[in-house]
Amino acid sequence: MLKALCKQLTVQNYFKIARRNLWRSKGFSAINIFGLAIGISACFFIFQYVNFESDYDKFNTNAENLYRVPISYSGSMANVPTTAANHPAVGPAMKADFPEVVDFVRVVHASLFMNAFTMSYTPPVGEPKSFNESNIYITDASFFNVFSYPLISGDKKTCLSNESSIAISESEAKKYFGQQNPIGQTLKLNGRVPMKVTAVFADVPENSHLKFDMLVPIAVFGPKFGEDNWAWPEFYNYVVLAPGTDIKKLEAKFPAFIERYLGPKMKELNFKCAFQLQKVTDIHLTSNYLKEAEANGSEKEIYFLAVIGVFILFIAWINYINLSTAKSMERAKEVGLRKVVGAEKQQLVIQFLLESFIVNFLALIVAAIIIFSLTSSFNHFIGRDISTNFFSTGLGGKPFFWVSVVAVFVSGALLVGAYPAFVLSSFLPVRVLKGAPVQTGKGISLRKVLVSFQFVLSIILIASTFVVFKQFNFMRNGNLGYEKDQILIVKAPAIRDSTIGNQFGYFKAEIQNTSSVIDASATSDIPGNMIRYRNSVRKASQDKQHNFTTYLMEIDEKFVPTYNIQLVAGKNLEATDSSSLATNVYTKVLINEEIVKALGFKSAEEAINQDIKFVLGEDDVLCKISGVVKNFHQRSLKEKFDPILFYYPNYQGGKYISVKLKAADASRGISDLESLYKKAFPGNVFEYFFLDEYFNRQYEADARLGNVFGLFAILAIMVACMGLLGLSSFVIKLRTKEIGIRKVLGASVSGLLVLISKDFVKLVCIASVIAIPVIYLAASTWLDNYAFHIALGISIFIVPPLLLLIVTLITICLQSLKAALTNPVKSLRNE
Repeated sequence: MLKALCKQLTVQNYFKIARRNLWRSKGFSAINIFGLAIGISACFFIFQYVNFESDYDKFNTNAENLYRVPISYSGSMANVPTTAANHPAVGPAMKADFPEVVDFVRVVHASLFMNAFTMSYTPPVGEPKSFNESNIYITDASFFNVFSYPLISGDKKTCLSNESSIAISESEAKKYFGQQNPIGQTLKLNGRVPMKVTAVFADVPENSHLKFDMLVPIAVFGPKFGEDNWAWPEFYNYVVLAPGTDIKKLEAKFPAFIERYLGPKMKELNFKCAFQLQKVTDIHLTSNYLKEAEANGSEKEIYFLAVIGVFILFIAWINYINLSTAKSMERAKEVGLRKVVGAEKQQLVIQFLLESFIVNFLALIVAAIIIFSLTSSFNHFIGRDISTNFFSTGLGGKPFFWVSVVAVFVSGALLVGAYPAFVLSSFLPVRVLKGAPVQTGKGISLRKVLVSFQFVLSIILIASTFVVFKQFNFMRNGNLGYEKDQILIVKAPAIRDSTIGNQFGYFKAEIQNTSSVIDASATSDIPGNMIRYRNSVRKASQDKQHNFTTYLMEIDEKFVPTYNIQLVAGKNLEATDSSSLATNVYTKVLINEEIVKALGFKSAEEAINQDIKFVLGEDDVLCKISGVVKNFHQRSLKEKFDPILFYYPNYQGGKYISVKLKAADASRGISDLESLYKKAFPGNVFEYFFLDEYFNRQYEADARLGNVFGLFAILAIMVACMGLLGLSSFVIKLRTKEIGIRKVLGASVSGLLVLISKDFVKLVCIASVIAIPVIYLAASTWLDNYAFHIALGISIFIVPPLLLLIVTLITICLQSLKAALTNPVKSLRNE
């Protein structure tokens, strides 16, 4: 009768028993639920971030057939890395020569043509509005046909066809026109060029590799601008290929194509170049070329973050398995009694799996609360707004979030529930009801393996965070070869006339007389920028076959002292070193150590007063080396030293004015500079920034990665500690009487703490031995991505295991101390 009744247990009975068991062991249930909840929420945050990074540019309708055409070099230009930009003639020529190319568009930042941009609007009623704009691109009329940036108003086919038209973002429209209809309104570029608003586009999404606020048609320079220009590799060229195009076969046609258009030039200058097709959706994670539109992410780092997410989830699942099997002794008599009265193994398995599903479901609810509560904080923490696509379709157009929820819930419940269910349901009733121990060696060994695996993952995460932060601090605080602190960068005026030279002269002279200013310099570029202009240099006695590609930077005589750059040989430029820079005009230049080495001089001293030629435009400029400066980091420490030639231009001015301020007078200095600027350059907007902040923007992606690593490493350790807390608590509970007996026989508190913790310490040591080689290989591979990086010192291999050991000992000792201090009479009263 009882046997038949047992077989007919309803689902309601299963839930009732599960609820009672979970409630009876409230502490263990809470550890399991909150451990799993933290693991699930951390995993989802990581995978949402990974999904966001992987989704770059996939909003384009042409995404599957849209490619960029980068260029790479060999021969005399072998020192030039593969460049994202290419010649302006590439797109039109490919459209004409290859039937596979159905459309193209060229895009270039407007800074290539003008120093600065001030847009102004004069409303019929009210005050005029003027703003400096830095995010303007110049492009073909086909831009909105090739890319799928949505237009709010305007015709995508014609909005960029007229040379005086301009397309602006929704935010820009509100900034200039408020609630007015922007279409047909006129903006003035630099106070003199009228531009009619012909389109308003939605703000560019965060996951676009091109980010812009305004688009100006390339037709402003002429109807056929650049279509025969093969000497200006500064334009991003995008081509739309016919569906089904074989990329390899098309790329096989490129060598002949390049020879047709660039053959004579390559022969004359002794270099070779190659084109490739780069899928637009691959740019953000796989491209780190020269002249990228923005700092891209890293596919390796994204995959590593995905692995971390899985690690954290596995740590939480391991906790559940460990605690469930460790509590098997408490459930053994229950299993034995239920088997005696007729329960079958299948019913017991269902019971324990149901408990697993309930725990995972409760954990999922808690995780959902955590996710919804902390999404905005997480976005702020990583510096990205990824909440907008949290429930949208993601990978491969699938409902990423909900598919992931179901997958994690089902797999988690089955994975963490299956082993305890089959272990507990296999107990023999004869043994357990006689009081025989159920802790088999096999079960204990499995828990040790699982705990060791947790420790291995935790050590790897701690070490990874340690390496990332150490490299990041090295890049931010390393010796750059110049001083960037307290240097204020003032953007040069955008509105200019024939008196600009006199205005610059007045401004620079007045700056030097300002008490809060130490020094000031006008230059074409500043540290932290990739120098836009690049051309060839060679010894004057050599022909063009010996050309070496270098960066060219306009400076004045104040550049070296303002930045405190070390002059290793020769002397600095002087104001009298300027020239008209016409062909064969004799002038003086500075070069850095990279050019000394490239030109074959044995030392910097040997290079002084030597005649060299550098190419400016299409002209060879004969000049003498006045001095050699020590290599400095023009760009981030990710990159090698750039070869740079510095020359004094024939005009007053530059794109930037670098002002070295006295630290105590920085605020007053900014105020004084603004007054002088407005007086010297009336009608211009005073815009400035500090160089150190600007330079460190290059490391935003690294800082974000460091933050993510640090956050989730801490969460992983927290989850592991929760499991360790529960497991150690249970182990101590099992050994309560043993501890009491030992205390009666004279054992000290410290001795008891050592006894309880030594097994866990052994597991930490074993995990350290396993983790250290993994740390070395992973860290070495990651650091190889940086031209300048930290050395893998001994601390990287010692600190993470030591830190984990300390955390483990604190966790266990907090539990052990209470048992060790308990009066042995209480633990032995039932003996």
